[in-house]
Amino acid sequence: MGAAGSLLVFTGVWHAFEWAMHGRNRDTARLVPVGILYALMGWFIVTGQFMPWIAWMALVLTSIGLVAALSMRRTAAIPKWVLWSFIIVDALIIAGLLSGLAL
Repeated sequence: MGAAGSLLVFTGVWHAFEWAMHGRNRDTARLVPVGILYALMGWFIVTGQFMPWIAWMALVLTSIGLVAALSMRRTAAIPKWVLWSFIIVDALIIAGLLSGLAL
């Protein structure tokens, strides 16, 4: 569970600051609130607060993020390597949360 929380913090910060790295546009602006949510959920998981419901919420929201990234992978104004990195990290987070929740 700790690895999933750490990945959430890492990718949350990356999401939140992607606009600074690759320009401000509609797609990178959408990543900011997602990044803040990811980072907060990751922090709560790493510190063990509000468990297990925060892990379930993180699982649902990360799954939604994965589906959203997959659906916009051809049209987003975000570099393809960044979008695929987000997809891979989201899949790793989901796997870590599922194993931590023992499903």
